[in-house]
Amino acid sequence: MKFNFSTLRHLITLGFIALLFSCDDNPLDIDVSQVQVDLKVQRFDQDLFTTGTAISPESAKQLQENYGTFFQDFTMNIINIGDIRSPEAQYHLNAFVNDQYILEIKSKSDALYRDFTPYTNQLTDAFKHYKHYFPKRKTPKIITYISGYNYAIVTDEQYLGIGLDMFLGAKHDAYAKLGLPKYKSDFMTPDYLVSGAMLGWVSTEFELDNNQADLLTEMIHQGKILYLLDALMPEASNSVKINYTQEQLDWCEANAEAMWFYFIDNELLYTKTMADIAKYMGEAPFIQGFPDGSPGRVGHWIGWQIVKAYMKQQPNTTLEQLMQNNNAQEILTKSKYKP
Repeated sequence: MKFNFSTLRHLITLGFIALLFSCDDNPLDIDVSQVQVDLKVQRFDQDLFTTGTAISPESAKQLQENYGTFFQDFTMNIINIGDIRSPEAQYHLNAFVNDQYILEIKSKSDALYRDFTPYTNQLTDAFKHYKHYFPKRKTPKIITYISGYNYAIVTDEQYLGIGLDMFLGAKHDAYAKLGLPKYKSDFMTPDYLVSGAMLGWVSTEFELDNNQADLLTEMIHQGKILYLLDALMPEASNSVKINYTQEQLDWCEANAEAMWFYFIDNELLYTKTMADIAKYMGEAPFIQGFPDGSPGRVGHWIGWQIVKAYMKQQPNTTLEQLMQNNNAQEILTKSKYKP
């Protein structure tokens, strides 16, 4: 199991921005109506709380049969109460489902997501695109859950888990009480649920297998992820994909050339210094030392521009080939990127 977007840990998150294409010009705007995807959605957030006031060993066994490895992952890692086969874990699971604070979270989640059909439809469309580009890869089952504000997205080879309590709206009061900064909570809304889920899936399907990567390698890798997400959700807005405001998008466009020459002049592209990589790739309200208005994660944005330029220069390159190409220098050179 792999975890993304923990509210209790400082993680580098992926960010995106998409080109504005017309339908006629966008090679990623394809017809997937004939692609067959049987997307299964399981509502663990509902089933866990419908077993009655107490979860018996028999009820726990039934949940285990219905949810397989996810149920074990949920108890051992997501809410961290241990192996459900132990009496202690069953006790703590009962305490979880009867806790008034958790029940309030569930009530707010139900108000937004009891009918999950609109999100199922969007996820189905995204995975049709995924199946079109990667026909040999598996489509995961979708499992919705409530984590007690621990994890937004968890993934395994078989499932993609979505923590609904992490998408309750920018003004949800608990986020501020948890100490989440506004630049994060502003995007913890229903509008970002599907893009967040797809981001969680593709970022674990296509991981960077290089512990000694330089900044350019990190930038190109994230750029590939962004381009892939754009292919899976061609109709999604730029702001939803990148978790930027329109003002932040405009800032990047207006300062693209200045940023690029800043990286070159300061010889940053090939640095392996973790502090530098975190500064330009990590989530932050702004980049220290940059002019006012800069967003965090500008390395992701630049990497995406390079990958888009590369794919424009190499129109016969498939997405599969792009994702398998780990030569960042080759992609940069062949992109002829000039902001």
